Amino acid sequence: MTDEKSICDCPKCNCKLGEHPVVRHGKHYCCEACAKHHEHGEECAHQGCKCAH
Repeated sequence: MTDEKSICDCPKCNCKLGEHPVVRHGKHYCCEACAKHHEHGEECAHQGCKCAH
């Protein structure tokens, strides 16, 4: 993974990917909630991120 692709693929999320991003369908997410597109309203794992809203 390169530095130029270090942001979560969740459309509303600007969180940086950690050492072990969640990969789903070829896209990289910062957490499981983003990877599942907040299907049940789960919050992003990063404190203060409001991408689920």
